[in-house]
Amino acid sequence: MEATDVAEARRLCAVLRELFARHAGGTPDFRALRRVLALCQAACDALDDAYCREKLRLVGEYAAELLSQRDHAKWGRDCASGVEFLREQVLNALELYASRLYSLEALRASRADEEKLPWAMRSGIARI
Repeated sequence: MEATDVAEARRLCAVLRELFARHAGGTPDFRALRRVLALCQAACDALDDAYCREKLRLVGEYAAELLSQRDHAKWGRDCASGVEFLREQVLNALELYASRLYSLEALRASRADEEKLPWAMRSGIARI
């Protein structure tokens, strides 16, 4: 995993968030759906991580419901319409995806620090 891969994945996540923050939903928009699916695929290609792929799969599925159908009532909840619920599910999946990117980046930085200090000690025993 390269830093540029995480940076690209983070950029694609930001584009997806912006798209859903701006998009009203409620009516079919196949152009927006194609864009979402292409962005999700590009994000999957940028970073090989099963958890990230799963969250992006959820984004794609909820986006398909939000952007390709008119009947969103089945997704409605007491406190939110179907459109609002679907949009929230997409944004939640993107938030979890972004959190995973942060964790992967921190792990990569930690490993890089370990490589810089091969003499570092763990549990009182020097590594060679």
